[in-house]
Amino acid sequence: MSFVDDLRARKRALKSELDADLRRSELSGKAMTATERRSWDSRMEELTGVSERLDELAEQEARDNAGNAHRAMMAGGPNVNAGLAYTQSRDVYAPDNFRNSFFVDQWAAQRGDGEAQQRLSSNNASRGMESRAGDLVSVTATQGGVFAPPSWLVQEYVALARPGRVTADLMTKEVLPKGISSINLPKVSGGSGAGVQATQNSALTDTALTSTSVSSGITLIGGKQIISRQLLDQSPGGMFDRVILQDLAAEAAKQLDIQVISGSGSSGQLRGIASVAGGTTITYTTATPKVIDGTTNANSFFSQIVKAAATIATNRFRPAQVIVMTPNRWAWVLEAVDSQGRPLVTPNGPQYNGIGTQDNVLGEGAAGTLAGLPVYIDANIPQTWNSSTNQDGVFVLRTDDMLLLESEPEFQTFDATYADNFSILARSVQYAAFLPDRYAASVGVIQGTGLVAVSL
Repeated sequence: MSFVDDLRARKRALKSELDADLRRSELSGKAMTATERRSWDSRMEELTGVSERLDELAEQEARDNAGNAHRAMMAGGPNVNAGLAYTQSRDVYAPDNFRNSFFVDQWAAQRGDGEAQQRLSSNNASRGMESRAGDLVSVTATQGGVFAPPSWLVQEYVALARPGRVTADLMTKEVLPKGISSINLPKVSGGSGAGVQATQNSALTDTALTSTSVSSGITLIGGKQIISRQLLDQSPGGMFDRVILQDLAAEAAKQLDIQVISGSGSSGQLRGIASVAGGTTITYTTATPKVIDGTTNANSFFSQIVKAAATIATNRFRPAQVIVMTPNRWAWVLEAVDSQGRPLVTPNGPQYNGIGTQDNVLGEGAAGTLAGLPVYIDANIPQTWNSSTNQDGVFVLRTDDMLLLESEPEFQTFDATYADNFSILARSVQYAAFLPDRYAASVGVIQGTGLVAVSL
């Protein structure tokens, strides 16, 4: 492994550690301790240094390439290797650069625009994607290819995607490796045995460990948008990239979140948490559901939450970490009051005998706590999970045990079949795999007549 590869690996590791720390802090609802904060600051400083060093090396490589191309041209004439070098700054698609559009260049490169090809190739090199460029991208001026999007576009894609994929973003996330058709992880199905030795020198307990595996196919999540050529031609370059990206990201995020929640595991779909075999299903059956019923536990929604969390703790030997429900279900919880007309869930702050807290007034994301667990609301949870299509579901989960693997999104543009309308098709695609059943006991699903659609 080269020095640059080592730096990239360290950068990925640091980002993963920092993301995990933030996620743990968010799930616990507690701020970092002073020690944790010092560790965070130290790693953030190291990440900044590693990123700056990689930038310096990329710039040096670009200068070296430019020098080599110039020498080759002087030795062999003006057309020698003309399509193999590009000398513009590494920030060819910077967010404040309104001259160059990544999406427009994608389209132009496929029509033989050599300068667009060079800008795309230069961007690949600046992102540390040299091997990808060699394997997947043709830099010949008359051919198109799959190019890595600029860093800021990927970062903004993730930021824009978060609100539409609440449940998906609660999972443990890893990068999906390239060149595979499925993910398989070993799973211990029967553990080793241990016991008290009856007498000295007598045989110890001998129980063989048994194993199985859990697997996921690879699903393609994609979106497209047809754009008029007039809009591309008359808009400043980089400004419209954001508009295209936002629309594509929002739809892709929604579809991935739906797969994580309720994918069937067949016909190309991921297996969602609602489809986990062996998970805990709490059947909440009542014609008179209440957030809390002091007389009959069967009517009490709060009791079902406690039961699901207790079942996870009993069978997984680890605590549940989050509750996920629809916006309407959380609003129903919020409107519940005690016999004195006081809300059972109060705005975060001092309270008397509250069952939870309300952190934010919003339509999705982190909303508060219930029974001591963080509550997230997600509008992608189906509200038609019964034959009468009038019931929703609530999840109680240990998300550390669930693994979501995603590839980096790819963006392409095409004008084929759209020429008669003077249009361009912009497309985003991303591969994903999901393993919600490494520990089936970490999944709790509450369903039943007690979750009939609420009237607010």
